[in-house]
Amino acid sequence: MKKESLRGLVMDRRQRFKKHDLLLSKTQSILKHYSCPESCNASCCKHHIIDFHRKEYEKILKNVDKESANILKSNVVKSELEGCYKAINAVEQCPLLVNSKCRIYDNRSEACKTFPFVIFQDDEAGFGLTLLLCPMSVNIIHDYAQWYKSVNLTMYNQLISMYEQYKNIDKNNDFCIQMKEQNLDSFIEFLERK
Repeated sequence: MKKESLRGLVMDRRQRFKKHDLLLSKTQSILKHYSCPESCNASCCKHHIIDFHRKEYEKILKNVDKESANILKSNVVKSELEGCYKAINAVEQCPLLVNSKCRIYDNRSEACKTFPFVIFQDDEAGFGLTLLLCPMSVNIIHDYAQWYKSVNLTMYNQLISMYEQYKNIDKNNDFCIQMKEQNLDSFIEFLERK
C-alpha cells in the first residue's frame, strides 16, 4: 500500500474516532439531566454485549478488586466491533451485576456509562447515535419530543405517541430511535434551559 493511501486511511480513522468522541461528549451532556428511576431493575445490564477498548479494559482491571477482575477476565471474549478489544456477552445478565447493582460501577465501561445511548458505526457518517428504550430513556424521549415541538410537529407527534406507548416500561426494550447528530446541540441547550 502506498504511503499516501495509508496516511489517508489513518486520517480517516482519526476523523472517525474524533466524531466518536464528540458523540460521547454529547451523550454525557444529555445524560447529566437524567437518572435511572428507583423502579429500574438494571435492565441495561441484561441482554447486551458490552464492548471494551483496550486501554479501557486494562484500566478497569487495574482499578477493581481482585475478585471483580477475575470475574471480568473469565467472562470476556474477543470483540467483533471495530476499535474494541474485548466484550462481555451478557445474555442473561452481566456477570458483574449482583442484586441489580454493578460490582464495578465507578469503573464501568464507556458502553455502560452512556446507556441508553449506543454509539454505532456508520459507513457514511463514521458513527451514529441510537437511543434504546428503558425506564430512563422514555423521559429523554419525552423531552426530545418537547424540543421537536417547535421544530417539526410531525416528529413531535411521533415521539409523543412513542412516549405514551412506552412511558410505563419497566425493562429494557430492543426498540430504539436514532438521534440525529445535527439536533444534539440544540437539544442540549433545551435541556439546559428546562
